[in-house]
Amino acid sequence: MARILACLGVGAWILLLWPFPVTTVLGMGVACVSYPLYARWSGGISEKLSLSLYAAALSVAVLLPIVAVISLITPQAVAGVRTLDRFRESGWWNSPETLAWFDSLDGWLRELPGLEGGLEQLASSAASLAGSAARTVLAGGMGLAGGAFQFILELVVFVMIATLCVGNAQVIRAAARRLTAFPEPMLDRFIVTIRGAISAVLMGVVFVAVIQGALCGVAFAAADVPQAAFWGLIAAFVAPIPFVGTALVWLPACLWLWLTGSTFASIGLALWCALVVAGADNILRPFFLKTGIDASLVTLLLSILCGLAAFGPVGVFAGPVLVAVGIQAGRESLSCPAEKLEPQPPAA
Repeated sequence: MARILACLGVGAWILLLWPFPVTTVLGMGVACVSYPLYARWSGGISEKLSLSLYAAALSVAVLLPIVAVISLITPQAVAGVRTLDRFRESGWWNSPETLAWFDSLDGWLRELPGLEGGLEQLASSAASLAGSAARTVLAGGMGLAGGAFQFILELVVFVMIATLCVGNAQVIRAAARRLTAFPEPMLDRFIVTIRGAISAVLMGVVFVAVIQGALCGVAFAAADVPQAAFWGLIAAFVAPIPFVGTALVWLPACLWLWLTGSTFASIGLALWCALVVAGADNILRPFFLKTGIDASLVTLLLSILCGLAAFGPVGVFAGPVLVAVGIQAGRESLSCPAEKLEPQPPAA
């Protein structure tokens, strides 16, 4: 009876939060990671006051970076669009020097296996990818411009879910104990595993992406790339994509510098991004991920890719967490005593 009631309670919450799956998962993840800190400083004050302070601190922690990014990046984004318009109207691609360079590049590409079509084949593939990316960015931008109310609603839901989970952590733990029938030590080990996995993803994916975006922004500014902060922000957004990441931003910037005559700046930017920015990805990300998830780097990258394909953006967190839970479940199964099967009577 107790397990049935626990299932009913969990089912009711799932139905209630069904319209906000990503927000719910993120709120529960933040609550799981921040609960030890909350429990440490809330001991000497009332529960209402501690939960109010927690909700206020979480709201500030979410809104402050967003406001800072909007105030710093929006002017550069507008200037970046104007720069692209001027660049398009200048007709640089019709100059004799540019046409001769493209002819030599076309001849070199035709000698490579799989690129017998030269620049035309390469441009066709690039146009397809760029078109998909542009449609995604434009759709997201229009959704962001027209969805201010939705953003505020999801922010409120996020803060409320995290606050409710923190304030009712013991109730949630008791419900999980009822549903799983795990011994308390085993349940605690699963909680520690999930918390460690979420912390590892926050550090290895989000924090490293911010570092890479900042390094790209500094390099863009040093190389006199227009709107360096804006392109650094874009680099931070694409940094979590395995295998390509920030190269989606800095490679076109290097090509633009080369075509505009800034040869040394192009080479310097390429070296900085290939060594320093990519080095931060190759060193810091595996280090942070492996501190919380005992799995190989290939497994972690596969979990991120599969998580993105299965769950969308929240898959960046869900994929590695599911891998960590699966590994912990396997270890627990090995430590459990083997069940003895009673011999079956011979068939008549």
